[in-house]
Amino acid sequence: MVSSKIVLCSGCWDILHIGHLRHLQAARRYGDWLVVSVTKYAYVKKGPRRPVFSDRERREMVGALNCVDQTVLVADQLEAFEMVKPHVLVKGGDYLTRIEPEHRDYCKAHGIEIVFTNEAHYSSTDLLHYYDRSEPR
Repeated sequence: MVSSKIVLCSGCWDILHIGHLRHLQAARRYGDWLVVSVTKYAYVKKGPRRPVFSDRERREMVGALNCVDQTVLVADQLEAFEMVKPHVLVKGGDYLTRIEPEHRDYCKAHGIEIVFTNEAHYSSTDLLHYYDRSEPR
């Protein structure tokens, strides 16, 4: 039996944008099976009125992307690790110096490789703030 290299990406995935798509496409190239964990609504710390979309809607949007093989709904990164048992964790380049110590320690203890994509960074929060200030179309 051939073993698949499982890649994990985690996040809120609210207000899906081109940065998300490019990050997930890049992540898919690190293995054979891309699993995207979606953080449960109750655990997202993005401020009031966030996330905009429900758990089900965010999973549906991410899961519809061709590069994504599976989605899971989790409370946090550690639950994602336990559920998915990935070989590779892929984070955006903006996390290069911000990865949580407990996540790095978990990966080291379980032989999970951590890689960072170098795609351009976009922010859903910034996009929402921009449109809050814009004139109606």
